[in-house]
Amino acid sequence: VDYGKPQKPSGPDKLLGKGIASVWKAPAMPPNTSSAAFLKFNEDGSINVLVSGMEIGQGFQTMIAQIVAEILTVPIEKIRVELPDTDRNPYEWQNVASHITWSCGNAAKRAAIDARNQIFDTVHRAFHYEKDSLYLEDERVKCTTDPDFELQLKDFVINGIMVEDGTFRGSPILGRGIFMPEYTSAFSDPETGQGGHPNVHYTVGACAVVLEVDKNTGKIRVLKAAEAMDAGKAINPKLVEQQIIGGFLQGLATVLYEDIRFDENGRLLNPNFADYKIPTTLDLPDEVIPIIVEVPQDDGPFGARGIGEHPMIPVAPSIANAIEDATGIRVKSMPITAEKICLAMLNGKKEVE
Repeated sequence: VDYGKPQKPSGPDKLLGKGIASVWKAPAMPPNTSSAAFLKFNEDGSINVLVSGMEIGQGFQTMIAQIVAEILTVPIEKIRVELPDTDRNPYEWQNVASHITWSCGNAAKRAAIDARNQIFDTVHRAFHYEKDSLYLEDERVKCTTDPDFELQLKDFVINGIMVEDGTFRGSPILGRGIFMPEYTSAFSDPETGQGGHPNVHYTVGACAVVLEVDKNTGKIRVLKAAEAMDAGKAINPKLVEQQIIGGFLQGLATVLYEDIRFDENGRLLNPNFADYKIPTTLDLPDEVIPIIVEVPQDDGPFGARGIGEHPMIPVAPSIANAIEDATGIRVKSMPITAEKICLAMLNGKKEVE
């Protein structure tokens, strides 16, 4: 957005402003926020992953499948992530706090590693190769000390491997993974109340916008936005980019559109989407630039951390800052409406509560 550089508005009746704001947010949680995952092979070499994180449109199932595929070298289309069923799926704390990639992703990764270890152990017992010489590639076990050796996973992950005397080594491969944050604590100093460690890590980001304000009506139009989020490691960059854009639109909703109105008796006056305004994709700026930053999270799966809620947070202050840059008016309440801006300009006010 060329923040800090002068830019001309589109017309004589427009005021142009730029704003920027940053975000620093942690997945606040109690100390015992555990995640678990089960993994089992099928006879065709496909995999079922049982977790209790919930797919709500953020791409959770794709992310889990990618983590498992990376470790076991099974194509992602052969991995089915089963949605929660409390009768059979393992425990998950909650689908909150933007932590599901980090926590449930870790559990799935550990389940895949557990399965891989069982695979190598089975091959070691059957063929006596050292386990540290074995590796997976293209759904096969291979060996660094014997280039001619390879064994398809589907040939033994259910029934094991038959050896020379007709007996079998191995058993059905069932991966198990659990994850519990190691550094969270609810304890605090009994005298000061300070201390404790409710957060494991923080996700940081920033948003910058360019907008115009109509001098006559106060109408606000966001022309361009750029938002950067440090995802640690983007397991699926396209999903992360869409999460950033979607979060920007949610932030746009809170600062410019959404407004719950009550009468003097507490009755809701706008209980439907005809009167309670929300933006759609048509209300996005002409250009929204998602920027992925990757500073690995030490205890995240492949360095990943969550960014679920984060893209929404810096949007409101960046737009408020841009409006002040354009008009000199500081609006301290949301939504920031054309009416508030217009009345402030007419009355010469520099602040609107």
